[in-house]
Amino acid sequence: MKAFAGFVSFTLLFLFCIHLNSCDRGRDYYQFLIKVDSIQVPKTITSGIPFDITFFGTIGGNGCYSFSNFNQTLTDNEIMIEAWGKVDAKAFVCPTVMVYLNGHKATVTIQTPGTYILKIKQPGNKYLERQITIN
Repeated sequence: MKAFAGFVSFTLLFLFCIHLNSCDRGRDYYQFLIKVDSIQVPKTITSGIPFDITFFGTIGGNGCYSFSNFNQTLTDNEIMIEAWGKVDAKAFVCPTVMVYLNGHKATVTIQTPGTYILKIKQPGNKYLERQITIN
């Protein structure tokens, strides 16, 4: 009977520990600007029709890093885009994988035809720039 009570106690303790680990303990994420290696932009862009800009680069060196969001601003003929990532600052163990930006797309719509400078903000206040023409 003592063995059965010990087994039940151990099982309940084990389940309680699993329950504690499954709860979201108020994760802390730190956001950072992702270094973008390159982008792909359609050859033909028509005003008023959304188009995708595809981003490539490394987000982080382990599985605690992930993509967060894009910030976009349009000022005169300048399109500024920032690619933001986040890292889980409270993680005890992170999977050993490289996390890439490959394939994330920012959708942009420009209403007025013309020539625009697409600026992708990089860490260190640098920019990846490309001139695009909107028909």
